[in-house]
Amino acid sequence: MSGGRAQPNGFTLLELLVAMTLMMVAASCLYTALYTGFKARRSATTAVEPTSLAINAIELLKQDVYGVLPPTGVLAGSFVGVDSTGIKGVDADSLEFYTTHIYSDSDNPAGGLGKIELLLEEDTDEGREGYRLVRRVITSLLAPRAVEAEEQILCRNVTSLNLRYFDGENWLDEWDSTADSNSLPRAVEIDIQISHELKGAVEDSGQRRLVQSFGIPCGVSAGQQENGGQSGQ
Repeated sequence: MSGGRAQPNGFTLLELLVAMTLMMVAASCLYTALYTGFKARRSATTAVEPTSLAINAIELLKQDVYGVLPPTGVLAGSFVGVDSTGIKGVDADSLEFYTTHIYSDSDNPAGGLGKIELLLEEDTDEGREGYRLVRRVITSLLAPRAVEAEEQILCRNVTSLNLRYFDGENWLDEWDSTADSNSLPRAVEIDIQISHELKGAVEDSGQRRLVQSFGIPCGVSAGQQENGGQSGQ
């Protein structure tokens, strides 16, 4: 038998303390990296979401306008764009017209003829400021009694909404088909501004502006056709 001393098994207390310290350092570094990544993701989502909603709202309005009905006939009505000013002098325009665009929500799909109203209203929800972009839809145009409009909030944090209408020569701030031989504009322009603000990051606060114009296909009223014919003679 060897007379040497047996070597102890396992780790010493010092080795355990060193290993635990290294694990804590590694865990702290991992937590910091994950926290930074999730914070960056939240910031990016917060920055992109308002713009994305505004783009979707513009696309929806475009589809509504593409199906606009001439302001004559039994189921058609006036095309009225009002130039309005809201709080602190910002643009808060509104638009009302009739369309054949199909609209739906997750619960009550509907289609056919409808009346559309687009406007800004103060956002009264708790903790919110500014405006929200609202789309009101009435689909039961032949109902024997007044029907309450279905209200859809398209976008929040809106600071201004400016709508303009092209008559073939100039861009106008207002349009009233009842005062203009039941005519429609040749094109509509929407100019919307939304606020972009990150909590705890004031330097990133600001405004994002989206401007888009689109023509009204085959939406020429009898009055416009007559005027066009006279001008071509």
